[in-house]
Amino acid sequence: MHAFPFGSVPPDPGFSVGVFGLRRSRFFVSGFAAVLAATTVAIASPLTTGVAGAAAAPRAAGYFKTLPAGAKLPTGKRCAQRIHHSKWEPRPQNYKQNHKVLKRAGIARNTAFNNAWQKKYRPRITGGFHGTTDEIIQWASCKWGISDNLTRARAVKESGWDQATQGDYQSAGSGRCPPGWKGGGRCPTSFGLMQSKWNYRPSTYPRTKVSTSFNVDSALAEMRGCLDGMMWFGTESRNDVWGCVGIWFSGSFHNGDSGYVSSVQSILADQPWRRWRG
Repeated sequence: MHAFPFGSVPPDPGFSVGVFGLRRSRFFVSGFAAVLAATTVAIASPLTTGVAGAAAAPRAAGYFKTLPAGAKLPTGKRCAQRIHHSKWEPRPQNYKQNHKVLKRAGIARNTAFNNAWQKKYRPRITGGFHGTTDEIIQWASCKWGISDNLTRARAVKESGWDQATQGDYQSAGSGRCPPGWKGGGRCPTSFGLMQSKWNYRPSTYPRTKVSTSFNVDSALAEMRGCLDGMMWFGTESRNDVWGCVGIWFSGSFHNGDSGYVSSVQSILADQPWRRWRG
């Protein structure tokens, strides 16, 4: 477990770390083109919506690509129409949280981001969608202009797609336990599909725990803010996909994140979700 904001490290779901030997995403790595293709900054092409009711894993290419910094983003309503609808659900235990749509989703300022993010993106965080686990991943990815395959891979790394996952345990006396925590010993500080750390994200708990869509929606709002260069350190992160993946783990741009990034890249290349029964 790490002591930095913006991420968490639940048990690794059985994937090797560092198969590409990548230390920094800004450097070219031989043989890595196939992985980069899944996260390349590019305008999304028109989608072909799947047959409603079909129960099949997502296609290998995914349905959405990462949009460049400053791109016009589709609305949540539009993305609900654009996703590939399917009854495929490899995590039926997420049903309750997948169908928890919050009536009020406004959140407090996140000091990791500048005023432009607070004004432009913070009000867009709603969690206003329900569906299967993969439909939620697609919806939030579409809404924030992020590759849905990348979001799938990150969710595998963080939680194995289990919304009930809790991590980054702290001692009960640390002062970091979530509001209302009554257990003794140690308490979790990270929750849900993307393992959002509550004490670095004001007012997001317990919503990140009880609502899958809010969990992913709020996490990808931060990813978009990073890609747009809206974080505290300035514009260095613009369009740096892997730098923005790494900061969720380390809280520091291109520092202490190489193993985590390599693990997500390995998962992305392997696409284990396509072998899951649903």
